[in-house]
Amino acid sequence: MIKKQAIANLFFLIALCYIISPWFFEKQLYFNEALSFIGLGMLAYHRFKIERSELVVCIFLLLSLGVVHLLTSLWRMDGLYFYLRNSVIVYSIFAFFIGYFLYKYLPVFINKIRNVLSLYIGFFLVVPLSRFLFERFGMSVLFPAVIHNRSLRYGLLFLMFLCLIYAFVYSSATIMILFLFYSTLLFIPGYKAARQLGLLVLISFILFFITVQENLSIMDTFYSIYNSDGIDAVMQSNFFLGIDPSTTWRLIFWKQAIVDQFPLNIIGLGFGTPLFRFYPVYEIEKLSTLPYVMGAHNSFVYLFARMGIVYALIAFAMYRVIFKEYFYHKSFYYRNRSVLFFWSFFAITIIAFFNPVLESPIYASAYWLLLGFLAKAIAVRKLHQSV
Repeated sequence: MIKKQAIANLFFLIALCYIISPWFFEKQLYFNEALSFIGLGMLAYHRFKIERSELVVCIFLLLSLGVVHLLTSLWRMDGLYFYLRNSVIVYSIFAFFIGYFLYKYLPVFINKIRNVLSLYIGFFLVVPLSRFLFERFGMSVLFPAVIHNRSLRYGLLFLMFLCLIYAFVYSSATIMILFLFYSTLLFIPGYKAARQLGLLVLISFILFFITVQENLSIMDTFYSIYNSDGIDAVMQSNFFLGIDPSTTWRLIFWKQAIVDQFPLNIIGLGFGTPLFRFYPVYEIEKLSTLPYVMGAHNSFVYLFARMGIVYALIAFAMYRVIFKEYFYHKSFYYRNRSVLFFWSFFAITIIAFFNPVLESPIYASAYWLLLGFLAKAIAVRKLHQSV
């Protein structure tokens, strides 16, 4: 009879391959869909019974909200293909249950692969041969797995060191932001200070976003699918918008999702409906699909546009729980190594802030899988401290 640990190891191996090389294992073998199906199977195996917690409630609320949009989008969609492409947002959530139900089997798997994984990361971190062998920023979620018990107290410093190398070797601004985020975690004293800093950053960004609305609107006049006149005009209109075209395109996406789609985005545009009018065109043959499947390069903004204000409230509730747990019970999580799940989930969160993650099969299951591990780690902490 096959042992449960062996089955869990197989599922973990699928997840590991998916995270390391999603451009192969998802594009060719549909590992995101496999992980989603496995997660649904895990939930069914447990007869759809799971311990009640704030994060678990949020997951079921998200699934319920997703089902509502899947149903109501049947008469709003422009085509079944676009509807199915957008539905990855919902079905990928089931990967959460792999992490939640198989949490206790993960330490054995990590111990078996840690040395090989360390060598793999160490080599490709400084020898960037191919994104098919070492994803440009997704590999950062695996960095905490190579930290040994004896060096856990220096874990954040170690992650900052890896991220610094990663950011420069792979020219990744996302990883540089992750480096800054880990640096902040290292020095910030507690939850209240973190909340105040977060509010300061958010308010500063909102004020900046408001001031550049007129500049971003220049795209309405100059945009063309045949040239870059639109983005060039926007960049020339403001010093800060002229620094980096990728950042400016992100702001244009966010404006379209947040401002241009108001008030429809309050209830959500649903699936299979167009979201964008302006976007860079790299392959003209994909032009007809881009308004429907192009990501906003911020998954939280994108899901807000598709699923409405209810999604935003659920996401806020989730992260409030996570950050309070991290800062108020950090010593416990360090003692049992589950602080590593926080660091991994923070990495995928930073990636999702600046790239398509939750709306893309390339990364979606990794996010929900890591959240599943984290949710179970929090449940274990509550059980342990209630005894």
